[in-house]
Amino acid sequence: MNKLEKIYSLKRELNSRRPLSQSEIKRIRENYVIKNTYNSNAIEGNTLTEMETRVILETGITVAKKTLREHLEVKNHAEALDFIEDLKNTPLSEYDIKSIHTIILDGIDRLNAGRYRTNIVEIGGATHPVTPSYLIPEQMNDLLKWYHSEEITLNKIIEFTCRFINIHPFIDGNGRTSRLLTNLELLKLGYPPITILTIDRLEYYQILDKSYYGDYTPAYDFFYDHIIKSLEEYLEYTK
Repeated sequence: MNKLEKIYSLKRELNSRRPLSQSEIKRIRENYVIKNTYNSNAIEGNTLTEMETRVILETGITVAKKTLREHLEVKNHAEALDFIEDLKNTPLSEYDIKSIHTIILDGIDRLNAGRYRTNIVEIGGATHPVTPSYLIPEQMNDLLKWYHSEEITLNKIIEFTCRFINIHPFIDGNGRTSRLLTNLELLKLGYPPITILTIDRLEYYQILDKSYYGDYTPAYDFFYDHIIKSLEEYLEYTK
């Protein structure tokens, strides 16, 4: 059985256990929000630990010697996870993408929140340039047109994620926004959301870099592994 076949098999098993009870959903979501928020922020350099992230989300208490920005990144990411739940039943739009980004940068950079960048940036560690700012609106429009041109599959979601990152439409928050978009689109297909761990950051960056040159095979493999892990975790919760 290859990885894609395993994904379909696990999803069929999860579907057979649906609908999940409210207690199962609550337990799964509480753990997922903390784990996903911590790792997505840590990938981008946030120094709060997973335990500190939990304290902030569960109690609202601030952590000594940590910056306001780091606290806002936790609050904003958790809010964005709630927000994408409201988008599960509609086709992905530019408005959705900008709305998610607005939440990510709320209180951090109001000037650029939800707005495409107008300057040159670089992706740290990447071997290629990103889209020039004057081409971003056109390329984002083309990306969404391509995405909706035919049936949306797991491979298409993965490729969308890679193409979005390689355009790098925003001045900041591209990584967090892209991971939220990936999970939004997985939810629409009935899959549980995934969490890319900070320990996988180097491999994650490498597969995104390779995708720029049209090699999506490592990206498929990387995301398949995370989808399988997420499905297995959900099945554990529903035993």
